[in-house]
Amino acid sequence: MMVTCSKKKKLKKGRKRNFVEIPQNLVKEIIKRLPVKSVARFLLVSKSWANLITGQDFIRSFPTRSCSSQPRVLVSIIGRTTSCKRQYCCFFSSSSTSTTFLSRVECPHEDPENFFYHPHYANGLIRLGCGTQKIICNPSTGKPITLPRVESIKRVSKSLFGYDPVNDAYKILCMTKNRVMKCNSPSYEYQYQVLTLGAEQSSWRKIECSIPHRYCSNAYVCIDGVVYYVGSTINRTGSDWGLMKFDLRYEKFDRLTSLSSDMARLGDDCVLINYKGKVAIAANARGNTFNVWVIDQDADPKHGWLKKSFCTESWKSSSKLFIYGSTRTGEFVLAPRFYSDDFNVMLYNPNTDGLRKIKVDVKEGNEFKYFRRTRVMVFPEYVESIRLL
Repeated sequence: MMVTCSKKKKLKKGRKRNFVEIPQNLVKEIIKRLPVKSVARFLLVSKSWANLITGQDFIRSFPTRSCSSQPRVLVSIIGRTTSCKRQYCCFFSSSSTSTTFLSRVECPHEDPENFFYHPHYANGLIRLGCGTQKIICNPSTGKPITLPRVESIKRVSKSLFGYDPVNDAYKILCMTKNRVMKCNSPSYEYQYQVLTLGAEQSSWRKIECSIPHRYCSNAYVCIDGVVYYVGSTINRTGSDWGLMKFDLRYEKFDRLTSLSSDMARLGDDCVLINYKGKVAIAANARGNTFNVWVIDQDADPKHGWLKKSFCTESWKSSSKLFIYGSTRTGEFVLAPRFYSDDFNVMLYNPNTDGLRKIKVDVKEGNEFKYFRRTRVMVFPEYVESIRLL
């Protein structure tokens, strides 16, 4: 019997559509294997997907997945377009085989000549800016947030950015100093404040410090939730330079060990790095020889230092090199401070005397390439993050 059109419509209308719903755990595993920019687009798929992607469990597991696949170096290049005087930070991730453009972020207004000379990286995010204007940025997505201004200060001394893996918290420690009069003579009082990123009450909190000291270098490093930096305490014989530590979890200060006279004279020429899980102080050489002091935590009664030295004279580099850190396998990461068409990141293994290069190939169309002395910063062991989405 022939079925009329009206009956066909009724049959179609009466049919049940059988959709197979993908389990939430499977969706989570699939999304974790995708690039960050693709994950950001999936926020618009549905409310349940948005809740999944912005959940703390998913966020914490995503960088670990990226880190285990292929470690990269993050390269940040500072420049401005020809049409305006505003400065921008362009982020690239590089491996031994390719260079990938990540994002471009507009920089804060304050102090345009010097503000970005000391950016700091922690677990997928970067703090940049100077003075009272600072932002936290995700290089993978280009998403920045502006930090609240520090209150009740006359002068900002230094701020340190780190990550607490136990509580999955990013914190900024700000050390400020106020000028006061004591016995009719000028003196300084130091204040210490902490900001927890993303907290319900995102405001600066004053904390106590049982070891009054001043911050002596722009270099610091965060290792396993502890920020290490060079500080100076005042005693009867004068200033005593030492390695300070700030535990982000408990928000406590401690003085780890003293510095030798050679290390204390380095000043801003020193760089603090993570060398195989230990804090190390690297000196950017004026010639071709680099010195690195690695803390010896087994030394008795106080922590000592193990010195490593290497020479770059035979590397045939056309630009002066600077130490930016080290990889998990103990390779020192070196690169020039300014961009050029032949920009390479050098990775040197002191145990095998092996040297390998990563060519940072910036594609055409980036106008900042044509400005002289375009500043570059390199961060080893970069991992992608979906925070600040």
